[in-house]
Order: sequence, then C-alpha cells, then structure tokens
Amino acid sequence: MNYKVKAPVKAAEKFNEWRYGMFIHYGLYSIIGRGEWVMCKERIPIEEYSRLAEQFKPGKNCVKEWIALAKRSGMKYACLTARHHDGFCLFDTAVTNYNSVKTAAGRDLVLEYVDACREAGLGIGIYYSVGSWEEPGFIAGPADAELWAQFVAKDHAQLKELMSNYGRIDYLFYDGCPPPATWDAAGINAEIRRLQPDILISERCGTEEDVASSEGHCGAHPGKLWESCYTLNDTWGYNRFDRNWKTSEGVIRLLTSLTHNGGNLLLNVGPAPDGTVQPEASAVLEQVGEWLKINGEAVYGTEPHPFNYIDQEISTGKGNFIYITLHGDFGPERVICGIGNKVRSVKLLNSGKMIAFRQQHDKILLDGLEHKHPEELPRVIRLDIEEAPQGIPNPVWRPERFRVC
Repeated sequence: MNYKVKAPVKAAEKFNEWRYGMFIHYGLYSIIGRGEWVMCKERIPIEEYSRLAEQFKPGKNCVKEWIALAKRSGMKYACLTARHHDGFCLFDTAVTNYNSVKTAAGRDLVLEYVDACREAGLGIGIYYSVGSWEEPGFIAGPADAELWAQFVAKDHAQLKELMSNYGRIDYLFYDGCPPPATWDAAGINAEIRRLQPDILISERCGTEEDVASSEGHCGAHPGKLWESCYTLNDTWGYNRFDRNWKTSEGVIRLLTSLTHNGGNLLLNVGPAPDGTVQPEASAVLEQVGEWLKINGEAVYGTEPHPFNYIDQEISTGKGNFIYITLHGDFGPERVICGIGNKVRSVKLLNSGKMIAFRQQHDKILLDGLEHKHPEELPRVIRLDIEEAPQGIPNPVWRPERFRVC
C-alpha cells in the first residue's frame, strides 16, 4: 500500500482493512422526521427548533444497539454525527448548553458511542459539522470579523473537546466547512494531530489530509485513502416518509464496486426519535452481514483491481488470490478474460466447491459453475494464480480511442 497520508502508515492500513462502516445521522431533526436539513429547508427559527431539545429522549440502549447491528452486519467501523448543521451537540461541551447532556436526554451520547465501539472492536469515527445554523457568527459570515472570530473559537474548542475527552479517535469526518483559511483549518488540524497522533482526518475540511471522500457516487481517488458515503434510503436523517430502501443485493454491488476501485463504503442509517433503526434497514444490513461471513475475504484488506481493469470484472486481490464478484446469473458458460497468469484453481466461496475450468491463453472458461438461484445474493469466485497478477489487454478495446457520449 502506497497512499499519501499524514497519519501513521498503520492507521492507513487499518482503514484499508476495514472497507465497510456504519454512518449514523441522529439528532433533533429525528424528532420531526423529515430529514436532517429540515431546519434549513423549512426555515424553522432557532427559537422554535431549539425547543425540540426538551423532547429529545433517546432509548436507554439505542447506542449499543446501533453498534451491535453494525457488528452483525460485518461493518468494521462507525461514524456518528457528534454535531450536525443544526448545531445541537450529542456530547458534553463547555461551549454551549445546546447539547444532549444539559437538556432532556441528560446523556453524553458520544461517550456511550465510543464505549460501545471499543467493546465491539469497531473503529471510531466522529462526524463534526463546522458550519452551524444556530451560530450568529456563521450566519453573519467572515465580513463580521468579531462574530466570525467567536464562531471559529467555539468550533476549535469543541473539536479539542472531542479529541481530548473520549480516548482514542480513529477518524474525523468533517462536513459543512467554510473555505479552510477562514476558520484556520490547517491550525486546528495540527492541534488535533497533536492530541490524536494516530488519527485519520477527512479532506472534506478543504485541506490536504488523509481520507478523500465521495458522497452518493463511486468517484475514485487514486493514490489516496478514500471512502464513499451512501444512505440506505434517500435521506440521511430519519424521514418517516422515505421507504425507498436499497436491497441487500444493491448494497453488495455498491460495496464490491467501491472495493474494486480501492475505496470504503460508509453506509448510513437514520434512527427514529427513540434511537431505533427501522426494521427494513436492519433486515437489509443483516442480510449483507450474512453474505460477508462467507465472502468477506473478497472485501476486507484487499487490493483493488489486481489486473488494472484489464479483466473488466469486479475484482480484488490478496497475494495470489483473485476475487471476482459475479453480479447477475452467470452459469456454466461464464468466461473470464485478460488473465496473464497460470490459474491453479477456481473456488466458489459460498459453497466451497472447486469449479472445473479450462485455460486458453488469457481466457478462463468455467465449466462447473451452476446457475444462480433467484434468491441467492451475488456469488464470488476465488482464483489461485501463479506469480503477481498480470493483465493481458484486449486487442479490440482501446478506451482512449472511444468517445464517451
């Protein structure tokens, strides 16, 4: 692995090993149930919106249940919205009383979250929105130098609290960031690294850090650690009207596509006001978790596109093993091309069955692959090859000669 990071190499290797994590959007907006941007989109005055803090009463064990679900689902890390754009904090902060400790909940949810992650052995990510709709300085903007300075000082203080009061934090996910020079992103990030020497920091802050990010698309970032965040339906925060759930097969397609391109999938859930995850979401995640119990070796800690895309497959690699995810119904006529190595064996991971094959130059013809059952999730085959992967280009396909319309 040769990624450019500021964090220690071991931290980067750990992120690469994880591949799959749970994003959790939870806050006052969950009470309204129309998504996390409801305060802004519906122009709810802060005086009205802030009263939701007296109704915010998460279920007793909801945080532990989130992390238990993530663990069952095969996720290796999590990321919780410690503060979203509405400015309400899920942690104990001296900067403001607008937080879950000093209002009706009476609980430090970030503390519960980091404890649950450590108990489950999951990596700990913290989401923090720099911008805040309830902060006068942020609303006024840099033109009001005095108010803006107060806003920046509050943000820096809260980031230091998060990095000082909760033990080791593996990953800081920024959002809602103004131009980096206006809030001294470089300065606070240097302080964060002093407090958390092993932390990975998101480049969403606008400065060159450790982890590049795509949101809702599979855009890769070659040469960088990167992840793409998606939500399980169409909304990040709880939306009681949004039933457009991804299927387990759809999530697997996302995960394997991202892994094929060298990225992680950070998949979001938006718990209901009491902190429960909707059963439709839990069911999908747990089905993917069962799939990963069998096929996880094709995901965790793998290297991307071992044949440099020449094989035109969804493929990953680990040493002399090549993993190819078969999306769709591919039966005994399946052919894999572009393999410049001698193949020693082909194995179907879900059954452990060795698949008969014939190798003709760069072509692998699978003779013993049965048709996929309609209820089956995507299958993965493992090729055991000799020597380092080497792709053989297709003589009729030269991408640079085709104009994409």
